[in-house]
Amino acid sequence: MHRQARALSSLAYSLFELVLTAAAFGVAVWIRRNLSLPGLREDFREAPLGPLFLLAMAVWVPLVWRWGLSRTGRTETSLGALAKVARIVGIGSILLLAAVFAVRALEVSRSFIAIFAVVDFAALGSTRLVATWVRHYSRKRGHDRIFVLVAGTGRMARGHAGELEAHPEWGVEVAGFLAESPSVRLDRVDGRPVLGSIDALARLLDERVIDEVHVAVSRRTLERLDGLLAVCDEQGVAVRIVLNQLHRLNSQVSLDRVGGIPVLALTSSPQDPVSLLLKRAMDIAASLAALLVALPIFILPSMLLVRLTSPGPAIFRQKRVGRSGRIFTLYKLRTMRADAESARGALEGRNEMDGPAFKIRNDPRVTPVGRVLRKLSIDELPQLWNVLRGDMSLVGPRPPLPSEVAKYERWQRRRLSMRPGLTCIWQVSGRSGVNFQRWMEMDLEYIDNWSLGLDLKILLKTIPSVFMARGAS
Repeated sequence: MHRQARALSSLAYSLFELVLTAAAFGVAVWIRRNLSLPGLREDFREAPLGPLFLLAMAVWVPLVWRWGLSRTGRTETSLGALAKVARIVGIGSILLLAAVFAVRALEVSRSFIAIFAVVDFAALGSTRLVATWVRHYSRKRGHDRIFVLVAGTGRMARGHAGELEAHPEWGVEVAGFLAESPSVRLDRVDGRPVLGSIDALARLLDERVIDEVHVAVSRRTLERLDGLLAVCDEQGVAVRIVLNQLHRLNSQVSLDRVGGIPVLALTSSPQDPVSLLLKRAMDIAASLAALLVALPIFILPSMLLVRLTSPGPAIFRQKRVGRSGRIFTLYKLRTMRADAESARGALEGRNEMDGPAFKIRNDPRVTPVGRVLRKLSIDELPQLWNVLRGDMSLVGPRPPLPSEVAKYERWQRRRLSMRPGLTCIWQVSGRSGVNFQRWMEMDLEYIDNWSLGLDLKILLKTIPSVFMARGAS
């Protein structure tokens, strides 16, 4: 019954935010049609907005379900709430823009999508801020509180209880502690009562209002929790297990099931299926739209220029290492002489990059045309096909050569745990000005802090980096 109520509540919250988004679309239409804004065309009244509205609603549904009000946790801050709204509006707007570029029937100005994004962010953001403030205020006043029983009396249990009560806006009240063994004779710990031992949990749940049991015990006791878990499962009381011994790991902890058996999963790379699905959808939409624009304007003319100025194929193919060690063929516009690979051995002594990577600032193998293509990053555009195929992503660690991976230290191999990208933090931070050690560290920082919002930030930083030809050689 409780699960059904939560599902209905989540559905209601999602529908509410979708209605707000529909209203924001209407407000954006009114603004664009009735207000004279500088720099905007006056022929907007005839634009067919019905298909765009339906597409916007279809795009917003999974985004709102993933980051909407229904996904707000007790520990979420106002800044965290606004960050979720920024993800919804940012990703949704990019997908809409990609659709407008890809589908000729959707002849809607980019200015309208920008106005819609601003209005929707204002509507959803203000609602989210009000909801967060009301929840925090209500919990500080004693409403919407949950009562937590902490299993354990040691340092880990005391620290966990202190953290819970240090944030009154979370609305968590520690009812007391449970001793790990009946032989422990304690009345109070840090001013909070010890209500008995773990063995007495069933009785305590009958006598008291307990919403959750937080287990913060030693590893030895953790192995003997079958009774506690069975009692809580039987009575519908949530259990949270504090895994202090795992706090030094980079891995994210989640619970999975294999054949119906619970399995604790430790993953040191992003695993959220909804976020990764949205990342892939953004890759497909944006790479397809970019290919349609870049192919006639940049790629085909550059291919012709490469063929006319130096012998050899216009497209350079090279084996690279992708996610989890998968080998794929990477495509680039050829910027070097056709014999560049065989000539590399004679240039090893001039390598300016430490570690297994190879880099020469003024590489003599680069052709004059190739030098211009590299400066403008036009040589990378064929990799949009790799993105569309699924070998790569728009954002991710740059794909290394198999010979480079063979020389990696063990910790550096974790950068292969995500799909490689067309651009990355290293790409927008100076490229050749960053040494190999820092390059690897930046890739791991990206993996550990990955979000769709971070991808958008890197993509936005890539644009001025390309135009300024920063770090390219």
